[in-house]
Amino acid sequence: MMFVRRFGPMLIGLLFFYGTILGMKPLIEYTSNFLWLKQPGMIEAIGMKARSEVMLGSLLQTKALVTPDVLPFYGSSELGTGFEFNPTNVFSHRHAGFTPFIIGRGSVQSFVNLLNLAGQENLRGRKMIFTFSPDWFAERKGLDNEHLAMNSSPLHIYQVMLTPDLSAELKREIAQRILEIPEVLKDDPFLQNYLQTYITPGLWSKMKVLADWPQAETECAALELQDAINVRYVVNEVKSQEAVPVFQKSKQAEPYDDTWDKLLTQSEQRGKGLITNNLNILDSLYAKHTELGTKGSWSKLKLYPSKEYQDFDLMLRVLQQKGAKPLFVLIPANGRWADYAGFNPQERKDYYRRIRAIIQEKGFSVADFSFREYEPYFMQDTWHLGLKGWAEVDKAIEQYVKS
Repeated sequence: MMFVRRFGPMLIGLLFFYGTILGMKPLIEYTSNFLWLKQPGMIEAIGMKARSEVMLGSLLQTKALVTPDVLPFYGSSELGTGFEFNPTNVFSHRHAGFTPFIIGRGSVQSFVNLLNLAGQENLRGRKMIFTFSPDWFAERKGLDNEHLAMNSSPLHIYQVMLTPDLSAELKREIAQRILEIPEVLKDDPFLQNYLQTYITPGLWSKMKVLADWPQAETECAALELQDAINVRYVVNEVKSQEAVPVFQKSKQAEPYDDTWDKLLTQSEQRGKGLITNNLNILDSLYAKHTELGTKGSWSKLKLYPSKEYQDFDLMLRVLQQKGAKPLFVLIPANGRWADYAGFNPQERKDYYRRIRAIIQEKGFSVADFSFREYEPYFMQDTWHLGLKGWAEVDKAIEQYVKS
């Protein structure tokens, strides 16, 4: 009785405190949805282009994942190419029944996508698109410190480590990889220590992780609150820009299967006006890619080995455990430019075979465009999809969504 009288109020206070912390995330999500994201079409309008608040935050991604008529796109700078044949234009204007939501920008690679996804809890059965390029695998060390820090945040890492639907083994592998490129942790020494403790074997380490869990939850809640404030700013920005309209989605998708041939023809015609050189590169980019010394300069380029394959496989395992149903778009190199630069054709073929096998072994679908290396207007430069490329990918995406 003495113990209860002395420590009972303290224990009750602690329970209330941590109960409040654990309830912060659903409360913040509800408040954001009710106050700022309630307007029909708002989340679709936000996802029309790459935004830092989407990449570094979580609430907007969560909202996109639970909105039925939104199709998340994960990738890099290719998500901004293709002019009017980019999916944000094609599917937003044609009432396909879904709207692309861009979660990507330049220098994003597999591990950034992993961190975006691993902390989310609404992925079971969720369709989504992944684009990736051969150049991701050109660096032996894979993603570097600078590009992880630029495109992710401690919020994502807290959510990954605290999510209940990833195995402890997978979390340890993710934590170990973050500690190899720890620039993203430089302003959060507690999180860095938390990850180091998490990967350290032994009973003492497990007990310390458990003891640090309340502070981890508290830190995560504070970052989620800041994320909600950023959401408000994004909504106000979208409302103020007439060029990014907030629209009411059509209740019924309009069929347009019979217009794909027309769209592909339009992409070719548009390409003829923008590409007149023999390297299949936009004329506006031709000088940049053929400057003195470029010819034959990629003769030693290798796409294996690379740490990126391990990051890619780790991302696939996260998607497996989450129960997602992604489509991976296998983007080729620009064959004409690659030959000019001396990039070994067999090296490219081996890469396509290798990456295709990794995806299919995990049971996921691949839209394979590796055979389009030499097709006119398919690419716009060395690695990025062009006008015809995006038109063809759009068609494959529409078929995937309907399947």
